[in-house]
Amino acid sequence: MKITVSQKDRKILVTFKSGKAVDNYAIDKADSFINALDKFLKKRKLNIAVLKKADLKFANVGMLTERIIRAIIAGL
Repeated sequence: MKITVSQKDRKILVTFKSGKAVDNYAIDKADSFINALDKFLKKRKLNIAVLKKADLKFANVGMLTERIIRAIIAGL
């Protein structure tokens, strides 16, 4: 699983890739990342255990946003 996070203006763009499945989400705050992640896991019927092997990539993201998202992933 790959998770790519980028930021454009005040929107955070999150791309989840699992095999051939690709979903894109635009969120307002890094705190909303957990909601987007939950939607992706439910839609693709994936277990939360796939996050342990997830590859995180950040592009043009502020330090606070990156830390919040890393903390969410670590907490799961």
